[in-house]
Amino acid sequence: MTPGDVNNLAARLSTGWDDAAGVRVLVGVLGLAVLWMVLRAVVRRDGSLIVGLLWFVLGVLCLAFAAAPQRLINAVISTEYMTRIRIILGAISVLVLVITFESIRRTHLQERYALLWVATALVILVAACFPRAVALFRALTGMTYASAMLAVAFTFLVLVAFHFSISISGMQSKHSRLAQRVAILEARLRKLEREAEKQA
Repeated sequence: MTPGDVNNLAARLSTGWDDAAGVRVLVGVLGLAVLWMVLRAVVRRDGSLIVGLLWFVLGVLCLAFAAAPQRLINAVISTEYMTRIRIILGAISVLVLVITFESIRRTHLQERYALLWVATALVILVAACFPRAVALFRALTGMTYASAMLAVAFTFLVLVAFHFSISISGMQSKHSRLAQRVAILEARLRKLEREAEKQA
């Protein structure tokens, strides 16, 4: 699909939004239900803050979508295709940065594991804010802007997965060594208990 096809499809799907009262009410009720569950979880202190933040964003988006007038939807659709992609990528990278730093602050994520997440989010944020930064990569590969951004994000996510694979392998080695030491200590303890029973 070309950007023009996407714009035409979005224009067809978004027309008549002011008259679609049933869909607007349904989306609004869904947003209110999500926000109510988030508020209830915050009051009861159930769940993590990060999950609550993601659900809160979803609820606010549902309410904004339900309350958006037709002229605002038309204004969003009339903006340039690449501008919309850059805004979405920038918002996602900021969300990843917020979640990563909050996880570090709450000691759910160690700094050494967060470095690649922070680097990924910063690279995507820089590329979203400064599209000329991706121009060399696009010129070398012949990709479009969206494809280049996906390639950059995919590369960093592969690095994150590889980093976690190395960490998990190291932890499994440590666990097997600890299990061997515990087995040796248990054998020595049993031997000492038998010798103590014989002497008694």
